[in-house]
Amino acid sequence: MLNERVIRNISERMNEPEWMLDRRLEAFEKFKELNMPSFKYGIGISVDVSEINLNDMNPLDDKSRYKVDADDVEVLSFNEAFENHENLLRDNFMTKYVLFSEDKFTAFHAAFFNSGILIRIPKNKNVKRPVKLHLNLNGNSRIDHILVIAEENSSAIIVESSSSNENHGFRNQIVEIVVKENAKIEYRSLQNFSQGIYNFSKKRAHVERNGFMQWVDCYIGGKFTQSLTKTFLNGENAESYSQGIIFGDNEQCFDVNTETIHVASRTKCNMMTRVVLNDSAKTVYRGLVRVNPKAVKCEGYQKNDTILLSENAEADVVPNLEIENNDVKCSHGATISQIDESKLFYMMSRGIDEKSAKKQIVEGFFDPILVKIDNDVLKENIKSSISERLGAIV
Repeated sequence: MLNERVIRNISERMNEPEWMLDRRLEAFEKFKELNMPSFKYGIGISVDVSEINLNDMNPLDDKSRYKVDADDVEVLSFNEAFENHENLLRDNFMTKYVLFSEDKFTAFHAAFFNSGILIRIPKNKNVKRPVKLHLNLNGNSRIDHILVIAEENSSAIIVESSSSNENHGFRNQIVEIVVKENAKIEYRSLQNFSQGIYNFSKKRAHVERNGFMQWVDCYIGGKFTQSLTKTFLNGENAESYSQGIIFGDNEQCFDVNTETIHVASRTKCNMMTRVVLNDSAKTVYRGLVRVNPKAVKCEGYQKNDTILLSENAEADVVPNLEIENNDVKCSHGATISQIDESKLFYMMSRGIDEKSAKKQIVEGFFDPILVKIDNDVLKENIKSSISERLGAIV
């Protein structure tokens, strides 16, 4: 199913210039050379994705469409962007941050992506209303790419949500964000697929001097989710904040990796993830703060907290610091626990039944991240989705 003919058909559908087709074909050659990743991260830490066979995917069978709600900002399909901003795509699409030679899934994406969106925030533009993207998965293989260019002194909030009608499918997404000098971008995503969907997501940002990048990633759906959120702080005084929410039950599995690379001096990052698991759900969380040798006076922090509601739930946490100079402030931590019995007793002593008390404790556990979301609609959507699942399990 995966061959050069499929690539040429996709390229023709998207009205691509020759240079993009050449990149696709080059990525396809790399795809054929690379082996499947092992998904092993140390002794006894691994996830099983043996059911996935990329050669069974059909990128031509995709009826999914993004619903876009945006004002005062350019949101273009790649078909449109090739006509209006071809050089912008040529210079930024999978060049600086995501190279298709990284792994087989990334090479697969570069060769067969069947949807692309360019979001451009013009120089000195403060976009007051959030840019909203909603994807309803409908098809065998959704391979979509989002490229965000925030020009100097601009700012915007981008809210992406994903859902599905069907219970089986495959989604491979890459998000690339360029935050130029003094620009500010907040990217918030909610993945709430049916529990038969395999979801692979890579998000990368490049932040220049005095730039600000905030990620809020919420994963509560899908059968298997692998996510990498990686931020490069390339200019002095650049900052990034990464917050994550994971809620899993049944046999859901989440392989989540958050990384911040301090390339320039006087940069800051803060990474926090909160996880709740029930039944036989599993997470592998990997975090990394890397400070390069010449990046002095940097600050980095990462924390992962997990609550297990079942004896069969499993959480593996691998926080890392890679510090290559002495003039920094960096720390990390992780906790894995069950519901605090003293809190449960206190609430029940005030007349709250056990089921409602557990539900409120879990909902409150996510609050430190939810309070950072100033979009009431998204916040309520996340809370109601989690609350509905909690009502059936606690």
